[in-house]
Amino acid sequence: MKCLNPTVRMAVFPSLPPALAQTECAACPLDERPPKPCGQVTASGGQGTTRTRHALGPTPGLVRITYDMYGIPDRLDCFYKGVLVASTGGLVSGTGTLQWTYAPEPSDPAWCLVVMSAPNSGTAWVYTINCPS
Repeated sequence: MKCLNPTVRMAVFPSLPPALAQTECAACPLDERPPKPCGQVTASGGQGTTRTRHALGPTPGLVRITYDMYGIPDRLDCFYKGVLVASTGGLVSGTGTLQWTYAPEPSDPAWCLVVMSAPNSGTAWVYTINCPS
């Protein structure tokens, strides 16, 4: 194995090929769909990743998430203001309950985001985000 000599430095300069022009990236589009109301069942029967926003309203309280991943394991992660607030912590099967404390400030979003990861074929899952109480 041949190693590089640590005293040799190469200069790297950014450049664009003549046919390409530098552009600015457009802002990412926001999810315009309204959040799903809390207290409703969310279900899927397929493999892949599903992201669903859930309305929580202005009232603080304990948010309970009940789930059933059936026999083929899946993962549930719940985010509020971009922070992971509840998770199965990995792939799980069967039923369970997660909970977290919802304490919104006046300018905070009134919804959370659930990311379901279902990497295995033949999977099915169901969960419910209960309204804060």
